[in-house]
Amino acid sequence: SDITFDTAQADIKADFYETLNSVAIVLKEFNKTTVTVAGHADARGSDSYNLDLSQRRALSVSNYLASQGVNPARLNAIGYGETRPIGDNSTAAGQSLNRRVEILIDPVESQFQS
Repeated sequence: SDITFDTAQADIKADFYETLNSVAIVLKEFNKTTVTVAGHADARGSDSYNLDLSQRRALSVSNYLASQGVNPARLNAIGYGETRPIGDNSTAAGQSLNRRVEILIDPVESQFQS
């Protein structure tokens, strides 16, 4: 699901709460995973501003998932700024696509091999 943000904002839009609530349910059920919350920004603004903004977006989603009962120790929020666009930053539609957070779920690997 697209989890996009308004320009220069890190607040989660109300219409994404349902999606994030579903993600939280799955994460609580499959708790042998780590979760990377990757924040992104469009290319408007300076590189340093966009890096900070993307980090705040990742933290916003990570904190929301924790508030829904996901163990915060499993969550890793990271901002990528404008370095990983999925849309064309020269168009409004592309910029909107780039103002996003991606949630990556990785299994926890056992330290013990049988």
